[in-house]
Amino acid sequence: MRREAVETAVSRFVELPTVQRSVVILKDVLDQSLGEIAVMLDLTVNAVKAHLARGRARLEVINAQAPAQPAPRPPSPAVARYVALFNQRDWDGLRAMLADDVRLIQSTYPLRAGAADVGMFFGIYSRSAPVRLAAAWLDGREVIAVYEDPHAVKPSYLMWLEWADGRISFIRDYKYVRYVVDDAELVLAPDTAPPGDGTARG
Repeated sequence: MRREAVETAVSRFVELPTVQRSVVILKDVLDQSLGEIAVMLDLTVNAVKAHLARGRARLEVINAQAPAQPAPRPPSPAVARYVALFNQRDWDGLRAMLADDVRLIQSTYPLRAGAADVGMFFGIYSRSAPVRLAAAWLDGREVIAVYEDPHAVKPSYLMWLEWADGRISFIRDYKYVRYVVDDAELVLAPDTAPPGDGTARG
């Protein structure tokens, strides 16, 4: 039960009533004793046992009903080209993909706007240690997984692009807000997966 609870997606825990959720997490994830949980939640030990039993049973039902991990989908041609050029460090090729009014958001920096200003974004990566990009899907949305360690199974962070008339109109780089990927259940596009099973989970 503890292993199953640890592997349960956070989004499924929130479907439990508050007390059941607290008891299951304290017992099966944090390995607290029944007595300790009773003191923390101001319950009797018997009440903790009852909430734990009901919470575990409900989690089993929720996990059984959870949709299966979707099959890998191929990337769009535009994203596949962006990923290929980035991995080749072809910065001029990437700049040529930018729309004239493209915008870039990185959380710790002011908004960049216009092809010339956003083009400098690639200069930052050109001076940094190489990263590897892979096309991926997150809740049906096409994203880009960024790996600072080329052999890692889990990406370091994400990028998200928007397109207009075949050119990049918006870039969101999550390099400085890495917690976004912590609980993400990414499905990597075929032929882009790092060593592992084709998924990258937080």
